[in-house]
Amino acid sequence: MMLLALHIVAIGSVVGVTAYIAYYLGKKDGLNYAEKEQGKNGNIKISAEFEKK
Repeated sequence: MMLLALHIVAIGSVVGVTAYIAYYLGKKDGLNYAEKEQGKNGNIKISAEFEKK
């Protein structure tokens, strides 16, 4: 029974650490994605102004 409890705690720890790392990387990538979107929108505005001329 003690071995089962130890495995449950170990597996929970691994899942928790993996989820934390995935959240951290996703959060960082999400910030980069927002910056990329702003850059894309800026390019669209520039090309739209160019077409108007």
